This record gives sequence, structure tokens and C-alpha cells, in this order.
Amino acid sequence: MPKAYWVATYRAIRDPAAMAAYAQGSRAALEAAGGRVLVRGMPAFIFEQGIKSGLC
Repeated sequence: MPKAYWVATYRAIRDPAAMAAYAQGSRAALEAAGGRVLVRGMPAFIFEQGIKSGLC
């Protein structure tokens, strides 16, 4: 079966509770389809055109 990758990034999270609910639902949907989470991380600094723009 062909493989695909789902990449999600967020510049800012304004409602952490809504994001947590989305994370639970999206992970369940992914696993129900036979997928798995490869990487999950904490906020990191973003550099665009060499300029540090803050936490993502």
C-alpha cells in the first residue's frame, strides 16, 4: 500500500483545550486507518529568512 505523511505545524495555539481535543480525535482517526504517529514535539523557534520569529 502507498505511504503518505501528514505534517501539521502551528504558528500559535490560542485555545490549548481545543488543540488537545483535536489531537485526541485526529490520533484516533489516524490509528483507525492503520496509521501511526512518527514524531511529536514541543514548540521550537522558527527562523524565516534568517530572522527568529518566536515560538511556533
